[in-house]
Amino acid sequence: MAATLHQSLEEFYQKHGYGEQGGINNEWIWLKFKYFSLPIPNVKGRRENVWRHDMLHILLNYDTTWQDEARVAAWVIGSGGWGRFYIAWVFCLSAFSVGIVFFPKSTYQAFIRGRNSRSPYLLGISQEYLFKTDIEVLRKEFLLDKPIMEGNKTDKLRFCIWGIVGWLWFTVPFLALSLVFSLLRNFLK
Repeated sequence: MAATLHQSLEEFYQKHGYGEQGGINNEWIWLKFKYFSLPIPNVKGRRENVWRHDMLHILLNYDTTWQDEARVAAWVIGSGGWGRFYIAWVFCLSAFSVGIVFFPKSTYQAFIRGRNSRSPYLLGISQEYLFKTDIEVLRKEFLLDKPIMEGNKTDKLRFCIWGIVGWLWFTVPFLALSLVFSLLRNFLK
């Protein structure tokens, strides 16, 4: 018998050193980059919903590398998004934009996989049901056991639109900072 989602989440947290229940009791979480880590507050919305994101790593069989974080985000966007969980949209769009810039092919494939899957977020399935259900049953229920299909014209158009949004999300802050530093440099001359 396959492991339940709850069992798999506990193993996932232990394997990656995230702490009890994904670190929900920590005041801060650390975003890990190649050479440094950035602390961000562990806000209430994240604490209450981190399992939802981590569930996807398990169900989709994606690791926690930047490329796989981008793939999870692309799958979420492709499958319909996070609904009204707005802080998750911020993180999701950020990871998606990293994927668009650095890993476009795998990001596209994950987006198409999402377009051909069923999202547990949008189906309104309870945490209780998800936690007690075997991983393989959930993969079949959400159509994650199917091979990745080729995207149709509508899928490609949607990916392009989201790609533009992601690219802007990624580049606009850098362009704004460049403009501010350029203006400051000219002002201080």
